[in-house]
Amino acid sequence: MSLARASLWTASSTVTKILCGLVIVKLLAVTYGPEGIGLASNYRQLITVLSVMAGAGIFNGVTRYVAEYQDSPNALRQLSATSSTLVLGAGTLIALFFLLFANPISQGLFGQQHYANVIRYLAFLQCGIGWANFLQAKFKGIKDARTNAMVIISGCLLAIPGYLICWALGGYSGALVGLALVPSISLLPAIYFYQRHNHHALGPLLLGWNSEMARRLAKYTLMTGITAITLPLAWVMMRHQLARHSDWQAVGLWQGVTSVSDAYLQFITATFSVWLLPALSRLKDKQAIAEEIKRTLVRVIPAVMILSLIVWVFREQVITLLFSTQFMEMRDLFAWQLPGDVCKVAAYVFGYLVIARGSLRAYILTEITQFCLLLLTSHWLITQNGVLGAVQAYCMTYSCYLLLVIAAFVYWYRK
Repeated sequence: MSLARASLWTASSTVTKILCGLVIVKLLAVTYGPEGIGLASNYRQLITVLSVMAGAGIFNGVTRYVAEYQDSPNALRQLSATSSTLVLGAGTLIALFFLLFANPISQGLFGQQHYANVIRYLAFLQCGIGWANFLQAKFKGIKDARTNAMVIISGCLLAIPGYLICWALGGYSGALVGLALVPSISLLPAIYFYQRHNHHALGPLLLGWNSEMARRLAKYTLMTGITAITLPLAWVMMRHQLARHSDWQAVGLWQGVTSVSDAYLQFITATFSVWLLPALSRLKDKQAIAEEIKRTLVRVIPAVMILSLIVWVFREQVITLLFSTQFMEMRDLFAWQLPGDVCKVAAYVFGYLVIARGSLRAYILTEITQFCLLLLTSHWLITQNGVLGAVQAYCMTYSCYLLLVIAAFVYWYRK
């Protein structure tokens, strides 16, 4: 499938996913206000972490090796069997952990144990998240953007009624459960489309074990684990610092502007895992890799700049549409958030080269660099400027990070 067709399907699914997410955030914002958004922020971060760590965090590795092993049926079978076993084992262990430690996890996320049952529901829902992402990683490996898009669109159409049912039955706690249901319910269409697909290209969905394959996938588990520890921990620390400096309403305003960024950036970054990662995984020559990255940057950066400009011009209408007038104070935060978004996307283009090559040391270095930059800038700027300092720290972090990854790429290319 060409990049244009892949981008079209990815854009269609991304629009649906964004609309689904925004509808749910709108319901949460209108019903519970900035404080409700702020209180749920750490829990939403946990769901984000689980979206990559559930199933052992091997999804980028699965995408890479499915792409590589299209001409090696035996290796593809070994990959599929080993990765299925890892997904099942990791999901079971995470579920047991959440069930056994629901009370302290609730205390850590919400400052109270009242939401322990929410964590117990999450213990089961994260298994669905893991298997859904695993099947989608296989579709991405063969560059089947159409099927991957259909899974996402179908999941979104199921997610909104599912969230509303949870909210109607359980109030705020039910809404929290519904937030976890949204990504996990995609498992249903993923299974449907997987059964209708060519299993010779994807690999059979059977349990098995190959030590060499497990070793290769474990590298991606470590890479994902670093991501799950560093950046989410930095965000949590920033939220608590901001809550201590101001209040949870200020945290809700910051989460609001962050949600807008996450939404519109999906138009761009969604194509990375569907097209860029498999493309870079197949390339070995440095010149060809450089050309692919250059091509991607030429297409991506103008698009991000145009989207961010649109968000800036219509920011007040965006706030009213997506949240409520209670969030209008966040309109001044976009001046720093949007330039940070442009730098972040540009840096992540280079980051996908690290993932494609499976360079563990380089990946750990990039994650720790982001972590340290965020903590240093936020400790200084939140203390000085409160919620404005949080977005200033974000902008400064990714401006510096972009310069560092460009320098690292030039060094690698010339070496």
